[in-house]
Amino acid sequence: MRRRDSAEDRRIDLKFFMLLILKKFVLVINIKNPTEYLMKHIRSLVIWAVIISFAFLEDGCVQQFAVTRPAIYSVAQQHRQAGLSPQDQQRVDRNCPFGMPRLSSTVNFGPTQLITRDGYVLQHSASDKIPLWVCEFLETHQLSGHLARSDKFQPDPLLPEGQRAELSDYRGTGYDRGHQAPAGDQTEDARLKAETFYLSNMAPQVPALNQQIWRELEDTVRKWMMERGSGYVITGPMFYDTAEEDPVRARGAITHRVIGKNGVAVPTHFFKIVVSTNSPGHWETIAFVMENRPYKRPYHFEDLIKSVDWVEQRTGIDFMPMLSAQEEKRLEREPSPIWN
Repeated sequence: MRRRDSAEDRRIDLKFFMLLILKKFVLVINIKNPTEYLMKHIRSLVIWAVIISFAFLEDGCVQQFAVTRPAIYSVAQQHRQAGLSPQDQQRVDRNCPFGMPRLSSTVNFGPTQLITRDGYVLQHSASDKIPLWVCEFLETHQLSGHLARSDKFQPDPLLPEGQRAELSDYRGTGYDRGHQAPAGDQTEDARLKAETFYLSNMAPQVPALNQQIWRELEDTVRKWMMERGSGYVITGPMFYDTAEEDPVRARGAITHRVIGKNGVAVPTHFFKIVVSTNSPGHWETIAFVMENRPYKRPYHFEDLIKSVDWVEQRTGIDFMPMLSAQEEKRLEREPSPIWN
Protein backbone atom coordinates (compact mmCIF):
# COMPACT_ATOMS: atom_id res chain seq x y z
CA MET A 1 0.00 0.00 0.00
CA ARG A 2 1.26 3.52 -0.85
CA ARG A 3 2.29 5.55 2.16
CA ARG A 4 0.49 8.89 2.44
CA ASP A 5 3.06 11.70 2.59
CA SER A 6 1.39 14.71 1.04
CA ALA A 7 -0.36 17.52 2.89
CA GLU A 8 -3.56 16.64 1.05
CA ASP A 9 -3.44 13.04 2.31
CA ARG A 10 -2.87 14.25 5.86
CA ARG A 11 -5.92 16.48 5.54
CA ILE A 12 -7.93 13.43 4.45
CA ASP A 13 -6.74 11.51 7.53
CA LEU A 14 -7.64 14.50 9.68
CA LYS A 15 -11.17 14.60 8.28
CA PHE A 16 -11.50 10.86 8.95
CA PHE A 17 -10.44 11.28 12.60
CA MET A 18 -12.81 14.23 12.97
CA LEU A 19 -15.75 12.16 11.77
CA LEU A 20 -14.93 9.38 14.20
CA ILE A 21 -14.63 11.65 17.22
CA LEU A 22 -17.80 13.49 16.21
CA LYS A 23 -19.58 10.18 16.06
CA LYS A 24 -18.45 9.43 19.60
CA PHE A 25 -19.79 12.74 20.91
CA VAL A 26 -23.09 12.24 19.12
CA LEU A 27 -23.43 8.96 20.96
CA VAL A 28 -22.76 10.73 24.26
CA ILE A 29 -25.50 13.23 23.59
CA ASN A 30 -28.09 10.63 22.61
CA ILE A 31 -27.57 8.07 25.33
CA LYS A 32 -29.68 8.15 28.50
CA ASN A 33 -26.77 8.38 30.97
CA PRO A 34 -23.97 10.43 29.33
CA THR A 35 -21.95 10.74 32.57
CA GLU A 36 -21.72 6.99 32.96
CA TYR A 37 -20.78 6.63 29.27
CA LEU A 38 -18.02 9.27 29.53
CA MET A 39 -16.51 7.62 32.62
CA LYS A 40 -16.57 4.24 30.91
CA HIS A 41 -15.04 5.48 27.63
CA ILE A 42 -12.88 8.35 28.87
CA ARG A 43 -9.66 6.56 27.96
CA SER A 44 -10.60 6.04 24.34
CA LEU A 45 -11.91 9.60 24.03
CA VAL A 46 -8.63 11.02 25.36
CA ILE A 47 -6.66 8.87 22.89
CA TRP A 48 -8.76 10.17 20.00
CA ALA A 49 -8.33 13.76 21.18
CA VAL A 50 -4.55 13.35 21.31
CA ILE A 51 -4.52 11.87 17.81
CA ILE A 52 -6.50 14.82 16.44
CA SER A 53 -4.28 17.33 18.26
CA PHE A 54 -1.19 15.86 16.62
CA ALA A 55 -2.97 15.83 13.27
CA PHE A 56 -3.83 19.53 13.64
CA LEU A 57 -0.28 20.35 14.66
CA GLU A 58 1.24 18.46 11.73
CA ASP A 59 -1.21 19.93 9.25
CA GLY A 60 -0.67 23.44 10.58
CA CYS A 61 3.11 23.11 10.29
CA VAL A 62 2.84 22.03 6.69
CA GLN A 63 0.65 24.95 5.68
CA GLN A 64 1.91 27.84 7.79
CA PHE A 65 5.66 27.66 8.26
CA ALA A 66 7.70 28.53 5.18
CA VAL A 67 11.12 30.14 5.12
CA THR A 68 13.21 31.48 2.27
CA ARG A 69 16.94 30.99 2.00
CA PRO A 70 19.46 31.52 -0.79
CA ALA A 71 19.66 28.68 -3.27
CA ILE A 72 22.97 26.88 -3.55
CA TYR A 73 22.51 27.00 -7.31
CA SER A 74 20.04 29.06 -9.30
CA VAL A 75 19.91 30.21 -12.89
CA ALA A 76 18.46 33.46 -11.48
CA GLN A 77 21.97 34.25 -10.23
CA GLN A 78 23.52 33.82 -13.64
CA HIS A 79 23.02 36.60 -16.10
CA ARG A 80 23.84 35.40 -19.58
CA GLN A 81 24.28 37.61 -22.60
CA ALA A 82 23.58 34.67 -24.89
CA GLY A 83 19.98 34.50 -25.97
CA LEU A 84 19.33 38.23 -26.08
CA SER A 85 16.68 39.29 -28.55
CA PRO A 86 17.95 41.15 -31.63
CA GLN A 87 16.51 44.38 -30.21
CA ASP A 88 18.20 43.86 -26.83
CA GLN A 89 21.50 43.03 -28.49
CA GLN A 90 21.25 46.13 -30.65
CA ARG A 91 20.69 48.29 -27.56
CA VAL A 92 23.62 46.66 -25.76
CA ASP A 93 25.88 47.23 -28.76
CA ARG A 94 24.82 50.86 -28.97
CA ASN A 95 25.12 51.80 -25.30
CA CYS A 96 27.93 49.63 -23.93
CA PRO A 97 31.51 50.40 -24.95
CA PHE A 98 33.54 47.28 -25.74
CA GLY A 99 30.86 44.80 -24.66
CA MET A 100 28.30 44.57 -21.92
CA PRO A 101 29.79 44.79 -18.41
CA ARG A 102 30.51 41.37 -16.95
CA LEU A 103 30.01 40.42 -13.31
CA SER A 104 32.79 38.54 -11.54
CA SER A 105 31.99 34.87 -10.95
CA THR A 106 33.68 35.07 -7.54
CA VAL A 107 31.17 37.62 -6.18
CA ASN A 108 27.62 36.70 -5.18
CA PHE A 109 25.56 39.51 -6.69
CA GLY A 110 22.29 37.61 -6.18
CA PRO A 111 19.51 37.61 -8.79
CA THR A 112 19.87 40.26 -11.47
CA GLN A 113 17.92 41.32 -14.54
CA LEU A 114 19.14 43.02 -17.68
CA ILE A 115 17.01 45.95 -18.79
CA THR A 116 17.59 47.43 -22.23
CA ARG A 117 16.12 50.64 -23.53
CA ASP A 118 17.06 52.87 -26.42
CA GLY A 119 18.56 55.48 -24.10
CA TYR A 120 20.44 53.18 -21.72
CA VAL A 121 21.15 49.60 -20.68
CA LEU A 122 21.41 48.48 -17.06
CA GLN A 123 21.75 45.40 -14.90
CA HIS A 124 19.37 45.55 -11.95
CA SER A 125 19.91 43.87 -8.58
CA ALA A 126 16.81 42.20 -7.19
CA SER A 127 18.52 42.06 -3.78
CA ASP A 128 19.51 45.72 -3.54
CA LYS A 129 16.67 47.13 -5.72
CA ILE A 130 19.14 49.39 -7.52
CA PRO A 131 21.21 49.01 -10.69
CA LEU A 132 24.69 47.49 -10.55
CA TRP A 133 25.70 49.55 -13.57
CA VAL A 134 24.07 51.74 -16.22
CA CYS A 135 25.59 52.26 -19.69
CA GLU A 136 24.61 55.02 -22.09
CA PHE A 137 25.86 56.37 -25.40
CA LEU A 138 25.69 60.15 -25.74
CA GLU A 139 25.67 62.21 -28.92
CA THR A 140 25.62 65.95 -29.45
CA HIS A 141 22.09 66.09 -30.86
CA GLN A 142 20.45 64.47 -27.82
CA LEU A 143 22.18 66.93 -25.47
CA SER A 144 21.22 70.11 -27.30
CA GLY A 145 17.41 69.92 -27.19
CA HIS A 146 14.95 71.87 -25.05
CA LEU A 147 12.73 69.23 -23.38
CA ALA A 148 11.59 70.20 -19.89
CA ARG A 149 12.17 67.84 -16.98
CA SER A 150 8.98 65.96 -15.98
CA ASP A 151 9.96 64.50 -12.58
CA LYS A 152 7.47 61.68 -13.11
CA PHE A 153 9.23 59.00 -11.08
CA GLN A 154 7.72 55.52 -11.21
CA PRO A 155 8.55 51.86 -10.55
CA ASP A 156 9.97 50.00 -13.52
CA PRO A 157 7.15 47.99 -15.16
CA LEU A 158 9.72 45.51 -16.51
CA LEU A 159 10.53 44.37 -12.96
CA PRO A 160 8.19 42.28 -10.75
CA GLU A 161 6.94 43.65 -7.45
CA GLY A 162 9.13 42.57 -4.56
CA GLN A 163 12.23 42.74 -6.74
CA ARG A 164 12.14 46.47 -7.42
CA ALA A 165 12.01 49.78 -5.60
CA GLU A 166 8.66 51.50 -5.11
CA LEU A 167 7.96 55.20 -4.66
CA SER A 168 7.05 54.57 -1.04
CA ASP A 169 10.53 53.17 -0.33
CA TYR A 170 12.07 56.63 -0.77
CA ARG A 171 9.26 58.65 0.82
CA GLY A 172 10.30 60.34 4.07
CA THR A 173 13.79 58.81 4.12
CA GLY A 174 15.75 61.98 3.44
CA TYR A 175 17.37 60.45 0.33
CA ASP A 176 16.98 61.63 -3.24
CA ARG A 177 16.09 59.29 -6.06
CA GLY A 178 19.45 59.73 -7.74
CA HIS A 179 19.55 59.21 -11.52
CA GLN A 180 22.35 57.01 -12.80
CA ALA A 181 21.62 57.78 -16.45
CA PRO A 182 20.68 61.47 -16.01
CA ALA A 183 17.46 62.96 -17.35
CA GLY A 184 19.62 65.83 -18.62
CA ASP A 185 21.23 63.44 -21.11
CA GLN A 186 17.92 63.21 -23.00
CA THR A 187 16.74 66.60 -24.22
CA GLU A 188 15.33 65.70 -27.61
CA ASP A 189 13.12 62.61 -27.32
CA ALA A 190 10.31 62.78 -24.71
CA ARG A 191 10.04 58.99 -24.41
CA LEU A 192 13.75 58.53 -23.76
CA LYS A 193 13.67 61.30 -21.16
CA ALA A 194 10.63 59.79 -19.41
CA GLU A 195 12.34 56.39 -19.25
CA THR A 196 15.19 57.85 -17.19
CA PHE A 197 12.68 58.32 -14.35
CA TYR A 198 12.11 54.61 -13.76
CA LEU A 199 13.32 53.67 -10.27
CA SER A 200 15.48 50.92 -11.77
CA ASN A 201 17.70 53.79 -12.95
CA MET A 202 17.88 55.29 -9.45
CA ALA A 203 19.84 54.78 -6.26
CA PRO A 204 19.44 56.59 -2.92
CA GLN A 205 21.68 59.65 -2.84
CA VAL A 206 22.23 62.25 -0.15
CA PRO A 207 20.48 65.42 -1.48
CA ALA A 208 23.61 67.56 -1.07
CA LEU A 209 25.49 65.09 -3.27
CA ASN A 210 22.78 64.58 -5.91
CA GLN A 211 21.86 68.23 -6.30
CA GLN A 212 25.33 69.73 -6.09
CA ILE A 213 28.66 68.06 -6.83
CA TRP A 214 27.15 65.02 -8.60
CA ARG A 215 25.05 67.30 -10.76
CA GLU A 216 28.10 69.38 -11.60
CA LEU A 217 29.95 66.23 -12.66
CA GLU A 218 27.03 65.32 -14.93
CA ASP A 219 27.16 68.80 -16.49
CA THR A 220 30.91 68.46 -17.02
CA VAL A 221 30.49 65.09 -18.76
CA ARG A 222 27.84 66.55 -21.07
CA LYS A 223 30.19 69.40 -21.91
CA TRP A 224 32.89 66.90 -22.85
CA MET A 225 30.45 64.97 -25.05
CA MET A 226 29.40 68.19 -26.81
CA GLU A 227 33.04 69.01 -27.49
CA ARG A 228 33.97 65.50 -28.62
CA GLY A 229 30.77 64.73 -30.53
CA SER A 230 29.92 61.47 -28.75
CA GLY A 231 31.00 59.06 -26.06
CA TYR A 232 29.96 56.50 -23.48
CA VAL A 233 29.21 56.86 -19.78
CA ILE A 234 29.00 54.02 -17.25
CA THR A 235 27.54 54.94 -13.87
CA GLY A 236 26.67 52.96 -10.78
CA PRO A 237 26.79 52.45 -7.01
CA MET A 238 29.59 51.13 -4.85
CA PHE A 239 29.67 49.53 -1.42
CA TYR A 240 33.14 50.34 -0.20
CA ASP A 241 35.01 51.05 3.01
CA THR A 242 38.56 52.40 3.09
CA ALA A 243 39.14 50.12 6.09
CA GLU A 244 39.19 47.20 3.65
CA GLU A 245 42.43 48.61 2.22
CA ASP A 246 44.10 48.22 5.63
CA PRO A 247 45.23 44.69 6.63
CA VAL A 248 44.78 45.61 10.29
CA ARG A 249 41.26 47.04 10.03
CA ALA A 250 39.84 44.97 7.16
CA ARG A 251 37.05 42.61 8.20
CA GLY A 252 35.70 41.48 4.83
CA ALA A 253 32.31 43.15 5.24
CA ILE A 254 30.69 46.48 4.39
CA THR A 255 28.04 48.13 6.55
CA HIS A 256 25.44 50.21 4.74
CA ARG A 257 21.87 51.40 5.17
CA VAL A 258 18.68 50.20 3.53
CA ILE A 259 15.45 52.14 3.15
CA GLY A 260 11.79 51.35 2.65
CA LYS A 261 9.67 48.27 2.96
CA ASN A 262 11.50 46.63 0.05
CA GLY A 263 14.93 47.19 1.55
CA VAL A 264 16.49 49.47 -1.06
CA ALA A 265 20.25 49.50 -0.49
CA VAL A 266 21.92 52.86 0.12
CA PRO A 267 25.34 52.88 -1.59
CA THR A 268 28.36 54.19 0.27
CA HIS A 269 29.89 55.55 -2.98
CA PHE A 270 29.10 56.17 -6.64
CA PHE A 271 31.27 55.85 -9.73
CA LYS A 272 31.08 57.43 -13.17
CA ILE A 273 33.30 56.24 -16.02
CA VAL A 274 33.67 58.26 -19.21
CA VAL A 275 34.85 56.59 -22.44
CA SER A 276 35.37 58.68 -25.56
CA THR A 277 37.81 59.48 -28.36
CA ASN A 278 40.09 62.51 -28.53
CA SER A 279 40.70 64.62 -31.62
CA PRO A 280 43.23 62.19 -33.16
CA GLY A 281 40.61 59.44 -32.71
CA HIS A 282 42.27 57.57 -29.84
CA TRP A 283 40.13 56.12 -27.05
CA GLU A 284 40.43 57.68 -23.61
CA THR A 285 38.87 56.82 -20.24
CA ILE A 286 38.55 58.48 -16.87
CA ALA A 287 36.67 57.45 -13.73
CA PHE A 288 35.35 59.43 -10.78
CA VAL A 289 34.35 58.00 -7.40
CA MET A 290 32.40 59.99 -4.80
CA GLU A 291 31.23 59.15 -1.32
CA ASN A 292 27.50 59.35 -0.76
CA ARG A 293 27.81 62.49 1.37
CA PRO A 294 27.91 66.28 1.03
CA TYR A 295 31.03 67.96 -0.37
CA LYS A 296 32.14 71.50 0.38
CA ARG A 297 32.85 74.03 -2.33
CA PRO A 298 35.09 74.58 -4.13
CA TYR A 299 34.99 71.06 -5.53
CA HIS A 300 38.27 69.35 -6.28
CA PHE A 301 37.31 66.79 -8.91
CA GLU A 302 40.97 65.96 -9.51
CA ASP A 303 41.01 64.33 -6.07
CA LEU A 304 38.10 62.09 -7.06
CA ILE A 305 39.71 60.62 -10.19
CA LYS A 306 40.40 56.88 -10.21
CA SER A 307 41.53 54.37 -12.80
CA VAL A 308 38.97 52.02 -14.31
CA ASP A 309 40.95 49.12 -12.85
CA TRP A 310 40.56 50.59 -9.36
CA VAL A 311 36.78 50.74 -9.74
CA GLU A 312 36.58 47.26 -11.26
CA GLN A 313 38.53 45.72 -8.38
CA ARG A 314 36.16 47.26 -5.83
CA THR A 315 32.90 46.51 -7.63
CA GLY A 316 33.64 43.07 -9.08
CA ILE A 317 32.59 44.26 -12.54
CA ASP A 318 34.56 44.15 -15.79
CA PHE A 319 33.14 47.22 -17.49
CA MET A 320 34.68 46.72 -20.95
CA PRO A 321 35.25 42.97 -21.37
CA MET A 322 35.83 43.09 -25.13
CA LEU A 323 38.90 45.30 -24.94
CA SER A 324 42.07 43.77 -26.30
CA ALA A 325 44.76 43.05 -23.72
CA GLN A 326 46.86 45.91 -25.03
CA GLU A 327 43.99 48.42 -24.99
CA GLU A 328 42.83 47.22 -21.58
CA LYS A 329 46.28 47.90 -20.17
CA ARG A 330 46.42 51.35 -21.77
CA LEU A 331 42.88 52.48 -20.91
CA GLU A 332 42.16 50.88 -17.55
CA ARG A 333 45.38 51.01 -15.55
CA GLU A 334 45.71 54.78 -15.51
CA PRO A 335 43.12 57.53 -16.09
CA SER A 336 43.47 59.40 -19.36
CA PRO A 337 44.21 63.15 -19.24
CA ILE A 338 40.61 64.07 -20.13
CA TRP A 339 40.32 66.27 -17.02
CA ASN A 340 43.33 68.32 -18.04
